[in-house]
Amino acid sequence: MMLAMSTPASAEAQKKAKAHSTALEAAMDKIQWGSTPEQVFKYFKKKIEEGYQRRIGKATDAIEEDYLREQMRDEIGKLRNSYFEFNGRETGHDSGFLKGEFTHNNGESMMRIRSKNADDYFFFINNKLWKRYRAFHAEVFEGASFEQFGDALQARYGKATVKRGQLTPGGDETQWYSWKQRRVWARAVDHTKFYGFYCLSLEDPKTVRQLAKLRTHKPSDNGNDKSIVDLVVGKDADDDMHADIADRISGEIRNKPGSKPEAH
Repeated sequence: MMLAMSTPASAEAQKKAKAHSTALEAAMDKIQWGSTPEQVFKYFKKKIEEGYQRRIGKATDAIEEDYLREQMRDEIGKLRNSYFEFNGRETGHDSGFLKGEFTHNNGESMMRIRSKNADDYFFFINNKLWKRYRAFHAEVFEGASFEQFGDALQARYGKATVKRGQLTPGGDETQWYSWKQRRVWARAVDHTKFYGFYCLSLEDPKTVRQLAKLRTHKPSDNGNDKSIVDLVVGKDADDDMHADIADRISGEIRNKPGSKPEAH
């Protein structure tokens, strides 16, 4: 029996695919799928504290130190209070850009993390993290088109499937890039027409495949609040001038070129 030998070209392709997969997983910022809300809170609380400790260490007097500590407590308080459970109580999220990313009365919850360049929304189901939704602030792109945004992402994360249409039934027409890797499914969506930003969502494939079973409470509005991933699962869950934009959207460069660095 003859064994298939890897050619230099195929070996290089495998190496590149592995690098892309690693980069996409690294975008989770060291947070693991299945993490509890408490674990995610503690992770970001520590990051906030570390940032402020550096600033406090450079303070020139006790008054400035007290002011910085008060800012730190306020930021940690906002992080703690951002946690929200989708228990049937209607909020602005039900009609905003996050509509379709969650359902009510199915043990789902969310935590928001704000930074200079983006707002991150961490979604949990049965207290286990399964999705991170990042809404980038418009100034991060400095006029870059969605195609340039997509090219930058593909250079970092690998070739994507490009799609156009409605992400949810009755939703707005838009376009998006889609990646499916072993540990992470990702989607970059153009939301500039109605909301003024691009987003990148990362999802746990194992949870996505189980959503139909996990979401036992069905919506009562004829399915208009179906999750984007519900549509994926419903079809086929197994189908597979801005040079630094990839660094800015991944967080490796936290400020746009020429701007002052963050204080913490």
